[in-house]
Amino acid sequence: MLVRIKALVSFMTINIISFRYTLRVIIWNTIDVILDETNVMGEEMSDIYVRTYLEGAKKEKQETDVHYRSLTGEGNFNWRMIFPIDFIRQESKMIQKKRGKFWHIEKMVTKVDPILHLEVFDKDVLSRDDKLGWAQLDLTKVPAPTKTAKECTLEVYENEEKYPRMSLFDKKKILGFWPVYDDSLGERELTGKVEMEIEILTEEEVAERPAGKARDEPNTNPPLEPPNRPETSFNWFTNPWKVFTILIWRRYKWHIMLALLIILLVIFIVLMAYTMPEAINQYIWSG
Repeated sequence: MLVRIKALVSFMTINIISFRYTLRVIIWNTIDVILDETNVMGEEMSDIYVRTYLEGAKKEKQETDVHYRSLTGEGNFNWRMIFPIDFIRQESKMIQKKRGKFWHIEKMVTKVDPILHLEVFDKDVLSRDDKLGWAQLDLTKVPAPTKTAKECTLEVYENEEKYPRMSLFDKKKILGFWPVYDDSLGERELTGKVEMEIEILTEEEVAERPAGKARDEPNTNPPLEPPNRPETSFNWFTNPWKVFTILIWRRYKWHIMLALLIILLVIFIVLMAYTMPEAINQYIWSG
């Protein structure tokens, strides 16, 4: 579908012709995400979730749910995100409409690069969530992903000959592993790998192949099942009994039982020591 948007440039009104698309992003899994925390058992872990948003539209960001207590950097999600895109093919730009000053009647129109921001976080309760890794994918020059997590390295972004760039608007769908990194100190450091599927659809294709966000209805194209997470993946604060049974009882049940037995034995000895002298005196005087 063609979308005509009027923009004011140098006091001249021009027509910008863009095409309306829908971007679907499915976060399947994460692999080898760095472990940012240490739990009460002394194990390194991360509470992993993934965020994506389009360039110039961070307020419309979308996030997966949280894979709690990942001990290996693996996170399982099966989570769909959906973004509308107004795209100018001739310029390879997206149209972003934003509200300007409060006195502006119409929204301001800007052109931005069609970049998908990919970010991996560690969920924190008492402090700000830690951003563990990130990447930016230009949808007109997406680096070819790897088929396996083992092959996924920063070379995906650095070696264009081995990992050629492709336009999602031409390819339509791309599936594989992309690395995320931390370059806050200047040099890129690999901090995880995201198994992801990205797909671009026209309005007609969206009508023919509907799909809901996350795992909501219509959960089709493709249907997403709840992830098969380990039983240790849960929120500690909402499941205190589960914390005890899984993290403490299963590991230290014999120690706990021995400690309880010793406590009962000590209580018995103390009671005996307390009551024995009185019983002996009664026996002597009654005898």
